Amino acid sequence: MLQSHLQNLIAKAHRYQEEPERFERTSTEGDALSVTVHGANGDHYVVLLDGHLTCDCDGFAQRGEGICAHVLAVEHHFQEELPANAVDWPFATA
Repeated sequence: MLQSHLQNLIAKAHRYQEEPERFERTSTEGDALSVTVHGANGDHYVVLLDGHLTCDCDGFAQRGEGICAHVLAVEHHFQEELPANAVDWPFATA
């Protein structure tokens, strides 16, 4: 069963997807993907680092799960530019 906070993150990421103007690519072509997400409570910066998306939001850092709504939204919005498994899903079975 998916934990309720993960369900909330997914729902928030879906809401962001409905508003593509929230995503501002800040990297130049050839550089690692870097995106500013204009979130509900301020801007957050999502960067592709060593093949994985990271975010500067408090939730990403505090939960230690490697996931947040901003990362999920960027993963979907820029899916064609990202490597497979750019997001580490917590509790995923291998």
